[in-house]
Amino acid sequence: MDVLHSDIRELWLVQSRDCHQEPVGLSDDRARFILSVHAGHGARCRQYLAASAHCFRRAAEK
Repeated sequence: MDVLHSDIRELWLVQSRDCHQEPVGLSDDRARFILSVHAGHGARCRQYLAASAHCFRRAAEK
């Protein structure tokens, strides 16, 4: 398992702190990170919904 560098982790935390803002430019790694950070926030969390949709779309492509 790869470990995320602390600088990247902090940047992603700052960029994804607002649950009402949809994330832009998701990569697979960033989407999984957002899912882990916002997992318990519920259906109103746009960060979680966008990351979940990204992962679902990528899984369907495979």
